[in-house]
Amino acid sequence: MSFWDRTSSDGINLNTLPGLRLACGFAMTASIALILLSVFPDSRIAVFHGFNNLGPLAPHFWSGMTSLADTYLALGLFLPVLLLRPRLAALLLVSAVIATLITHTIKPILDVPRPPAVLAADMMHLIGHRLDHGSFPSGHAVTAFTLAGLMIVGLRLSIRWTALVLAAAALLGISRMAVGVHWPTDVLAGSIIGLMSVVLAHKLLSIWPKLNHARWPMPIAIVITAICALSSPWFDAGYPLGLWANWSVAVMGLLALVLASGRYWPLYRNRQRLPLRDLGRKE
Repeated sequence: MSFWDRTSSDGINLNTLPGLRLACGFAMTASIALILLSVFPDSRIAVFHGFNNLGPLAPHFWSGMTSLADTYLALGLFLPVLLLRPRLAALLLVSAVIATLITHTIKPILDVPRPPAVLAADMMHLIGHRLDHGSFPSGHAVTAFTLAGLMIVGLRLSIRWTALVLAAAALLGISRMAVGVHWPTDVLAGSIIGLMSVVLAHKLLSIWPKLNHARWPMPIAIVITAICALSSPWFDAGYPLGLWANWSVAVMGLLALVLASGRYWPLYRNRQRLPLRDLGRKE
């Protein structure tokens, strides 16, 4: 049995997910682009300037986009999805651990200087706080594409919806160049790490199915994402012009919690308690 034919305990067979095939194709394309830009350094700088020149055109927009890719706000942004599909909790936790370990192992080892440390101030546009080191890979891009992968696998998205989710994640990755703190190679590497972290996490869960049936991942994941969502207005992402993103995450999180309470509270009130593993299943 190949890896793609493996069915995990949550009933998801990767071979039946056309969206995941598209995501893997995206990762392969990103890998080729990463190699080409690494071989030709001048092209890396040219691509950076192309996206960095977008920053001054809409600083509020790009500040908000890059704030949404911050792990804290991104977790809060994922709360509505998690409330809709609580069984994604284990995949979220395992994917987050894998992505974090890979990212924060590579960053200090390579310690690639960021654009502000390489380019003169008059040769680029910097929005928000200045960062000089730890450029490769982009942690924000890793976060954006990890959550994209979770939605593709967990929600079993079609090719059309997968393309939309990948485009949104790519927009968050591009924002890191628009605000002037990452090279295109950083974003490409982050996209690959994020997507592959979800695939690897799914494989681990298929080997360790008891984790999918455990009760503790769901409440832990919901508490973490709820805290991130509700406290996001007071979280400093380093981009004052993007505070609208913080408040958007908080409003969406609050609405999601209210709707989820309206959905599940009557079941508990009428003593029709559902096992945690059944929450989020369609009737």
